[in-house]
Amino acid sequence: MAVGTEPTGVPENGGVADEILFGWQYEVLEEKDSFYKIRTHYGYEGWIAAEEYVSVESAGGTGACCDPQNSGCAMQLLQVCQNIADVLEAERVQARRITTLYAGSLIWAEKDSASGDSSAAARLLQPDWRRVFLPDGMGGLREGYMRSRFLEPCQGQERWRKWATQRPTVLTERIDAVSQSEPKEQEDADALRSEEAFRESIVQTAYSYLGTQYRWGGKTACGIDCSGLAFMSYFRNGILIWRDAAIKEGYPVHEIPIEQTKPGDLLFFPGHVAIYLGNGKIIHATGHPESSCVTVNSLWEGEPGYREDLKNSLCAAGSIF
Repeated sequence: MAVGTEPTGVPENGGVADEILFGWQYEVLEEKDSFYKIRTHYGYEGWIAAEEYVSVESAGGTGACCDPQNSGCAMQLLQVCQNIADVLEAERVQARRITTLYAGSLIWAEKDSASGDSSAAARLLQPDWRRVFLPDGMGGLREGYMRSRFLEPCQGQERWRKWATQRPTVLTERIDAVSQSEPKEQEDADALRSEEAFRESIVQTAYSYLGTQYRWGGKTACGIDCSGLAFMSYFRNGILIWRDAAIKEGYPVHEIPIEQTKPGDLLFFPGHVAIYLGNGKIIHATGHPESSCVTVNSLWEGEPGYREDLKNSLCAAGSIF
């Protein structure tokens, strides 16, 4: 769903600011001229066309259990981990496509036998398929099917809250101390390994969008912009950062000295943001005429893909550590 900057001409006049993926929550703030002003669950505000908005009753009112904690529940909330994934009418590749979801989308799925569900319906599914549920626009749910490997447990909700409160100096000082000396305690060693693993995961998620066309306001493998790439790389690893190319108070990313930047950190330029890969390399979604896609460039002169304009305009670095 396209989110515009103004309550007119969305998205026809190109005033697109953001993109909401399937299953993401938002709050309606006001209505004006057949448009709704909304606030997303990550704090971003914009306008959507009223025709794109349908009020759907909670799934709990349909007789299906949708407990987010997944305790004693027939369904669980999962996150799409495939860049582009179809929802089909039956558990076979030849079935008709209901819709297409993108990485980061959230969807309710029936627990399979591996998750402790012993229902006959779950056992009758073809191997490697999951039954999923989509709002039908009339207060109910419509069944569909997806490949199991396209879905993963949605643990991000807890991680977002955890990281939002752990950014302060206690965690930062602890990790700095570990990086400067041999860990003396097992928990310190675990903290360092956790940071390294997280940084690598951010980088690999960004790489999964390599070659994706640049699309202003985009967040998917069909098109993505610079802050969309940064946002999704963190979002898919359980961290909510600000959606724009800026460091915003109240979000996990805080400014650090540029010379201390490590892989997975963010580099900021006027109106632009990139993910640092190390050794002077960055990955970013750029509308530059020579690429106009997610690409790898270098800030080091003489290296392949060197961008002098970016080197000269680098203004800040940000990290959650």
